Amino acid sequence: MFLASLVGGAFAVGGYAYLALAFRQLRSVQPPGPPPSWRPPVSVLVPAHGTPPRLEECLRSICAQDYPGLQVVFGLHSADDPARPVIERVRADFPALDTALVIDERRLGSNPKNANLANMLPAAKHDILAMIDSDVLLEPDFIARFIQPLSEPGVGGVTSLYSGAPEPNAVAEIGALYHNDWFIPSVLVDLSRHDMDICYGAAIAVTRQSLAAIGGFEAMADAVAQDYVFGHQLYRHGFKVRLAQPVVATVVTETRLRDLIQHELRWSRAVRAIRPLEHFGCIFMSPLGPMLLATLFGWTLWVALPALAVQIGLRQHLHRRLRRLYPSLPPAKPWQIVARELLNGLVIGLAMFGRRVRWNNQVMVTNHGLSMKRVG
Repeated sequence: MFLASLVGGAFAVGGYAYLALAFRQLRSVQPPGPPPSWRPPVSVLVPAHGTPPRLEECLRSICAQDYPGLQVVFGLHSADDPARPVIERVRADFPALDTALVIDERRLGSNPKNANLANMLPAAKHDILAMIDSDVLLEPDFIARFIQPLSEPGVGGVTSLYSGAPEPNAVAEIGALYHNDWFIPSVLVDLSRHDMDICYGAAIAVTRQSLAAIGGFEAMADAVAQDYVFGHQLYRHGFKVRLAQPVVATVVTETRLRDLIQHELRWSRAVRAIRPLEHFGCIFMSPLGPMLLATLFGWTLWVALPALAVQIGLRQHLHRRLRRLYPSLPPAKPWQIVARELLNGLVIGLAMFGRRVRWNNQVMVTNHGLSMKRVG
């Protein structure tokens, strides 16, 4: 009982400390500035697969950018991919936009997204390359604001925060809540400790020069998490990585809790493979589960109730603060925030036991470090 009380207390103190850092970093968030004037030509690479909900809406938001000199390149691995007619319909509706569709079944390594991007690269015309996922919704001025850090000397890569835009069901709403209330503040806290050395996959922009310097997409052929490795390689080769101001909205579509857990387990095991110590530290972002265990096996009620109330209350307050800073974030009910934190603890726990991840219809194993291999 004493040990359970001690462990529960450690997680509670760590959780409070993390939230205190999150509140402090939220004060550093700046409001959007004036429209940027630097607008070089940009090639946007959009890897696609299948027809998730709102695919056409997402692709249209990419093509509808208020930006001169824009090229959009779509990529598929198969000619019979169901995304193909959607892409062709969108291309037909933007006849004045420079677009291309690359269909190439070649697989460079075990990371399917990276292989798709590698196949698309020869079709890109411009020196600034923006890689945008096919499941994100962009504001019309996103590209213009997103690429601005690349105008700074020494900057080789730019990435963006992403929020969750859920489909109207309870599972998707719980899934989006992770992006909105855990991922966003965790990035801000991480940046308070060291220079940015990773990217986030929803949106990444690089110069052609920096991509070539790190060895191209070949350097990430077997990456567990291509976005993490992208930023890591840029930083290791002496380029600065910057966080752009705008936020993209990732559509969250899961309808079954099992599918959501499988998806998040891939993320969590990727973090464990790349940054094992930080993966363990993620539990301090969601300490409610260990605190409940301490309540059952160690804490007395007069200790447990205030400790739990403080954790839940701080999380609710962070939820409200985030929506004042980012008005586009959808609100959540108080019980959803509690459920989300408990689910975080479950995913982190599962990620510590096993290395298999599921990516679409493929099963892969994460190796120690930055690579993975396909097993099924």
